[in-house]
Amino acid sequence: MSAEPPVTRVAAEPVTRHDAGKLAHLGAHRGLIIRRSLLIGAIRGFFPVPMVDEQIAGRVLAGLLGKLAAGRQVDLPPAAATVLAAGDGAVATLTLAATALLLAKFAGRKFLALLAAGRGADEMARTFYRATLVDHYCAKLHVGGPLTLSDAGRLHAAIEAELGEMTLGPALTAFAEGGRVLGRTLLEAPRWLSQRIAALAERFVRTGGNPDVLDAVVEPSGDDDTWLERAARTVEEALAGAGSEHLARIVEGFEKRWQGAPPQESTRAD
Repeated sequence: MSAEPPVTRVAAEPVTRHDAGKLAHLGAHRGLIIRRSLLIGAIRGFFPVPMVDEQIAGRVLAGLLGKLAAGRQVDLPPAAATVLAAGDGAVATLTLAATALLLAKFAGRKFLALLAAGRGADEMARTFYRATLVDHYCAKLHVGGPLTLSDAGRLHAAIEAELGEMTLGPALTAFAEGGRVLGRTLLEAPRWLSQRIAALAERFVRTGGNPDVLDAVVEPSGDDDTWLERAARTVEEALAGAGSEHLARIVEGFEKRWQGAPPQESTRAD
């Protein structure tokens, strides 16, 4: 009987799970990021007018990034925040005065049906990840001094490159459900809520694009949950149930891109 050939033992590579503690700092602003991501989705559902939704959503995102930076003691000048929140640049030609006129003409609840059907989850998830990566940068990677325009450009490019290659994972599912909750809430709301949102949009324009005014939709006494909080809670619960492995991979990939990106000539943001 012939001898059996020797068995070659191959050691399996260990499965390395990320250290959850490395992402603990991102919990501080997660609620704010989720609410603002949902708010941008609601804006696009309520004002689906080319350039108007981009104008308002861009201001809200820039305001969010400013809050995150301030919370991390990072100086993010408005011009740099605008660069970080930039889309395709089309909104730069639309003035706030023109926005006000279009809001008055086109605002209406019927467009929220798309949001209630789960549309817009992709953009809300991307907003969530964009803001989360900016928050991570401010907490762990910024080395001091104001964030310059050139740094903002590099940061924007690194974030967009990472999101362009990664799937949106659990965040897409979470915001699809949160968007449906938000859309149904607004569709079923009494007329006063639609009027309130339209009035806040006009106030947003009058204040030169202050995103904080858009958080001021208060429901009647006796209802402890605001229209935004119900949807935000849905998203938070879904993300908590999914774990943080996907976010950890995005953060790791972003860090490698940022650290490998060549610095540009420094330009201070006014």
